[in-house]
Amino acid sequence: MAFDSLTRWGVLSALCLLALGCRADVWIESPDERALARADTAGLTTRAALIDTVFRPMPVDSAAASFAWLIDRPEPRLPSSRAFPRDPVAAVRQYLRALSQTGSSSRGTIGVGEVGYERAFTYLHPRVRRSMSEEELARRLSGVVRPTIVRLRAVPGDSTRVFAELLVLREVNEQAMLGLYYGHFAARPGDNGWQLTGARLASEDWQSRLGRIDDWRYDRARAANEFATEDARYSRDLVELESGEWVPLARPAPTIDLTLGLPELR
Repeated sequence: MAFDSLTRWGVLSALCLLALGCRADVWIESPDERALARADTAGLTTRAALIDTVFRPMPVDSAAASFAWLIDRPEPRLPSSRAFPRDPVAAVRQYLRALSQTGSSSRGTIGVGEVGYERAFTYLHPRVRRSMSEEELARRLSGVVRPTIVRLRAVPGDSTRVFAELLVLREVNEQAMLGLYYGHFAARPGDNGWQLTGARLASEDWQSRLGRIDDWRYDRARAANEFATEDARYSRDLVELESGEWVPLARPAPTIDLTLGLPELR
């Protein structure tokens, strides 16, 4: 009898140890963890590591990723006071900060939920707000989770446009995708400082080694010469994307893959 009791105890102990050994920590970072990142223009590698412990820069289809939408939902912590944007860059930055505190997908919402969309709506130009409701903005943003700023730059010679490169987690066809996007936001003075009127963002072109690679796109001097044939302005101000490609600050993104709820910028 004593031997049977010891055997059962040993089996139970082994199962407990196995369960502990197989435990997986899954969470979405809370506002306190996000605060550790401090600047919102930190380098992509460091930023991604601080923010994301579940999703990787590739399709994610797993039970762990599904649970990540549900495990940690911090209470709303939006500030009670605010300063209205004084220029287009500030307007884009504050809009993205509002979106970075919320997210929704077919699995539910995370972060501050509807409160984040309500705050983001106030950064839209009155002309845009007249064409859509807060509910419509939230619907357009469904599947977008906490966009992160890689870089924001004012466009030389155009006081209304801002060049942006963003790291965005999206749900596409019920699959989580982490990707880099670049393009422009547009803003104009509104009823509460500068407010947004549109966006045009394209997915960065991570070329396959098996495909045809235009080498000049990854060399600044050669890229400047190529873009100069299209427009002399494009050769003066170029920026290197995280993919290694050089693109002009003023040139519109070649496609519209993402607008973050805003009207499409042409």
